[in-house]
Amino acid sequence: MIQEKFFKRWKVLRVAPWLWSGRGLAFFLAALTLLIIVSYGGALLSFFSFLDNENEIRLLSRKIHVIDHLVADTRQIHLGRNGYLDSGQKAYLATYTTGIENFSSDLDVLQKLSPDKGLLSGSPELSEILSGVDPSLLATARSLRQRGLMETRLHFLKADRSVTLDSTILSLRKLRTSLKGMETNRAVAARRRLILTSGLFGLSFIFFSTFLGVTATRITQDISKVNRLVSHLYHDAHHDFLTGLPNRTFVLESLGDLLAETARTGDRAAILFIDLDGFKAINDRLGHDMGDMALVAVAKRFRGVLPERDILARMGGDEFLLLLPTCDGREIPAQVSSRLIGTLSDPIVLGKRQAILGASIGIALFPEDAEEGETLLKKADEAMYRAKAEGGNRYHFAGASSLSPSPLTHSLP
Repeated sequence: MIQEKFFKRWKVLRVAPWLWSGRGLAFFLAALTLLIIVSYGGALLSFFSFLDNENEIRLLSRKIHVIDHLVADTRQIHLGRNGYLDSGQKAYLATYTTGIENFSSDLDVLQKLSPDKGLLSGSPELSEILSGVDPSLLATARSLRQRGLMETRLHFLKADRSVTLDSTILSLRKLRTSLKGMETNRAVAARRRLILTSGLFGLSFIFFSTFLGVTATRITQDISKVNRLVSHLYHDAHHDFLTGLPNRTFVLESLGDLLAETARTGDRAAILFIDLDGFKAINDRLGHDMGDMALVAVAKRFRGVLPERDILARMGGDEFLLLLPTCDGREIPAQVSSRLIGTLSDPIVLGKRQAILGASIGIALFPEDAEEGETLLKKADEAMYRAKAEGGNRYHFAGASSLSPSPLTHSLP
């Protein structure tokens, strides 16, 4: 039983966080906010790391390119020196000199790309060839073009006896292999960072969408609740809580619009002011609870013989009011009044007791009797009192003699 209750509760919490309220909702939104910050912040850090890896890859690629040039320069130096020693042609001497110049220039570029010189400190061959490549050697090599073959050979043997070009090329290749491996590792790390960045951005988007969805749903629900509350308040303010019929406030607010619409269309309207006969005896002898029950029963009987377009309202106490939006002379109000009085011909059951009620009805016509709502109500009320003065349980038109059936006896058996 406990597990079943826990499962049901967890299932609701898991699939419907927008139904939470109070502390639970606050903790959920706070957790979502924290997850959004962490995932988005992690995505930014991962993206910056990706950019750093990309910059390092470009730097390593440039270093590898420079090393390739150094290898070519070293081969050019080797070709120029050996060719000149073998043939004595001055073209090889120019190749040698150009190779030394290019090597020095490319090595300067490599040193600038590696400010810490960490890549160069472990290459003794580079230091050896640099020791033999200096401005005096270049100047001497250029001046050898004017000297004899024997003198130039002696110079090379003296100046380059410590330089091992083959080992230099081997060292450069090892250095290139090391840089290439670093470039590959950086590329793998960059791809991983990019995947991680995409995943974290996706998570942050999901969390943020969830946050917006839950918040928007709760706001919509709260707005709906407020709208329902406003509707209920409006309904309660304009309807009678006992019978559910419109009340005096509703009648006073809508009567002016109803008469204006009727005047615009050229129709005629009628107001029936209804007062129950014999109701006071029920309240005095059976109590207010039975009186309320009688009012509810009367309202149901009245509403049952009226079309939907006719507006039946309770004005308070035992007084009702009926608005007929359209009528042609006095015939329709008279027929409606007769039907209303007829609904009270049968006794009303009040628990174990029965009561017979009647209705005195005053009728005022628009626009014959008045063109303003308040005046029309006043005349209908006066007509109702004349009907009651004539014995009750009948209807009376404003400004005319009564037209009524035989009065009924009101009793409590």
